[in-house]
Amino acid sequence: MLVGIVVLAVHVGLGLFAANWLWTDTDDPHQWMYFYGTGGCCIAPVTGMIGAVLFNDPRFKVIGAGALAGLFLALAGAVVLWAIGFMPSWING
Repeated sequence: MLVGIVVLAVHVGLGLFAANWLWTDTDDPHQWMYFYGTGGCCIAPVTGMIGAVLFNDPRFKVIGAGALAGLFLALAGAVVLWAIGFMPSWING
């Protein structure tokens, strides 16, 4: 459970960092979501690979499952935010 929360926090944190760092006031507000998705998802293959390797090792199966669950939640959350057209309040729309 803790591993899933950490993985989720890392993906969301990297997404927020990338989006806020790359987006400027002259950009289209919808680009913020693109930057968020790109920043959070660029490490998804690495997280998925590490989670799968740990999941296939009997000693670390629970840690691997937590990593994969956190990755799934991060990706699902990004898709939902994209689908509803989410933009944070500090982005001028």
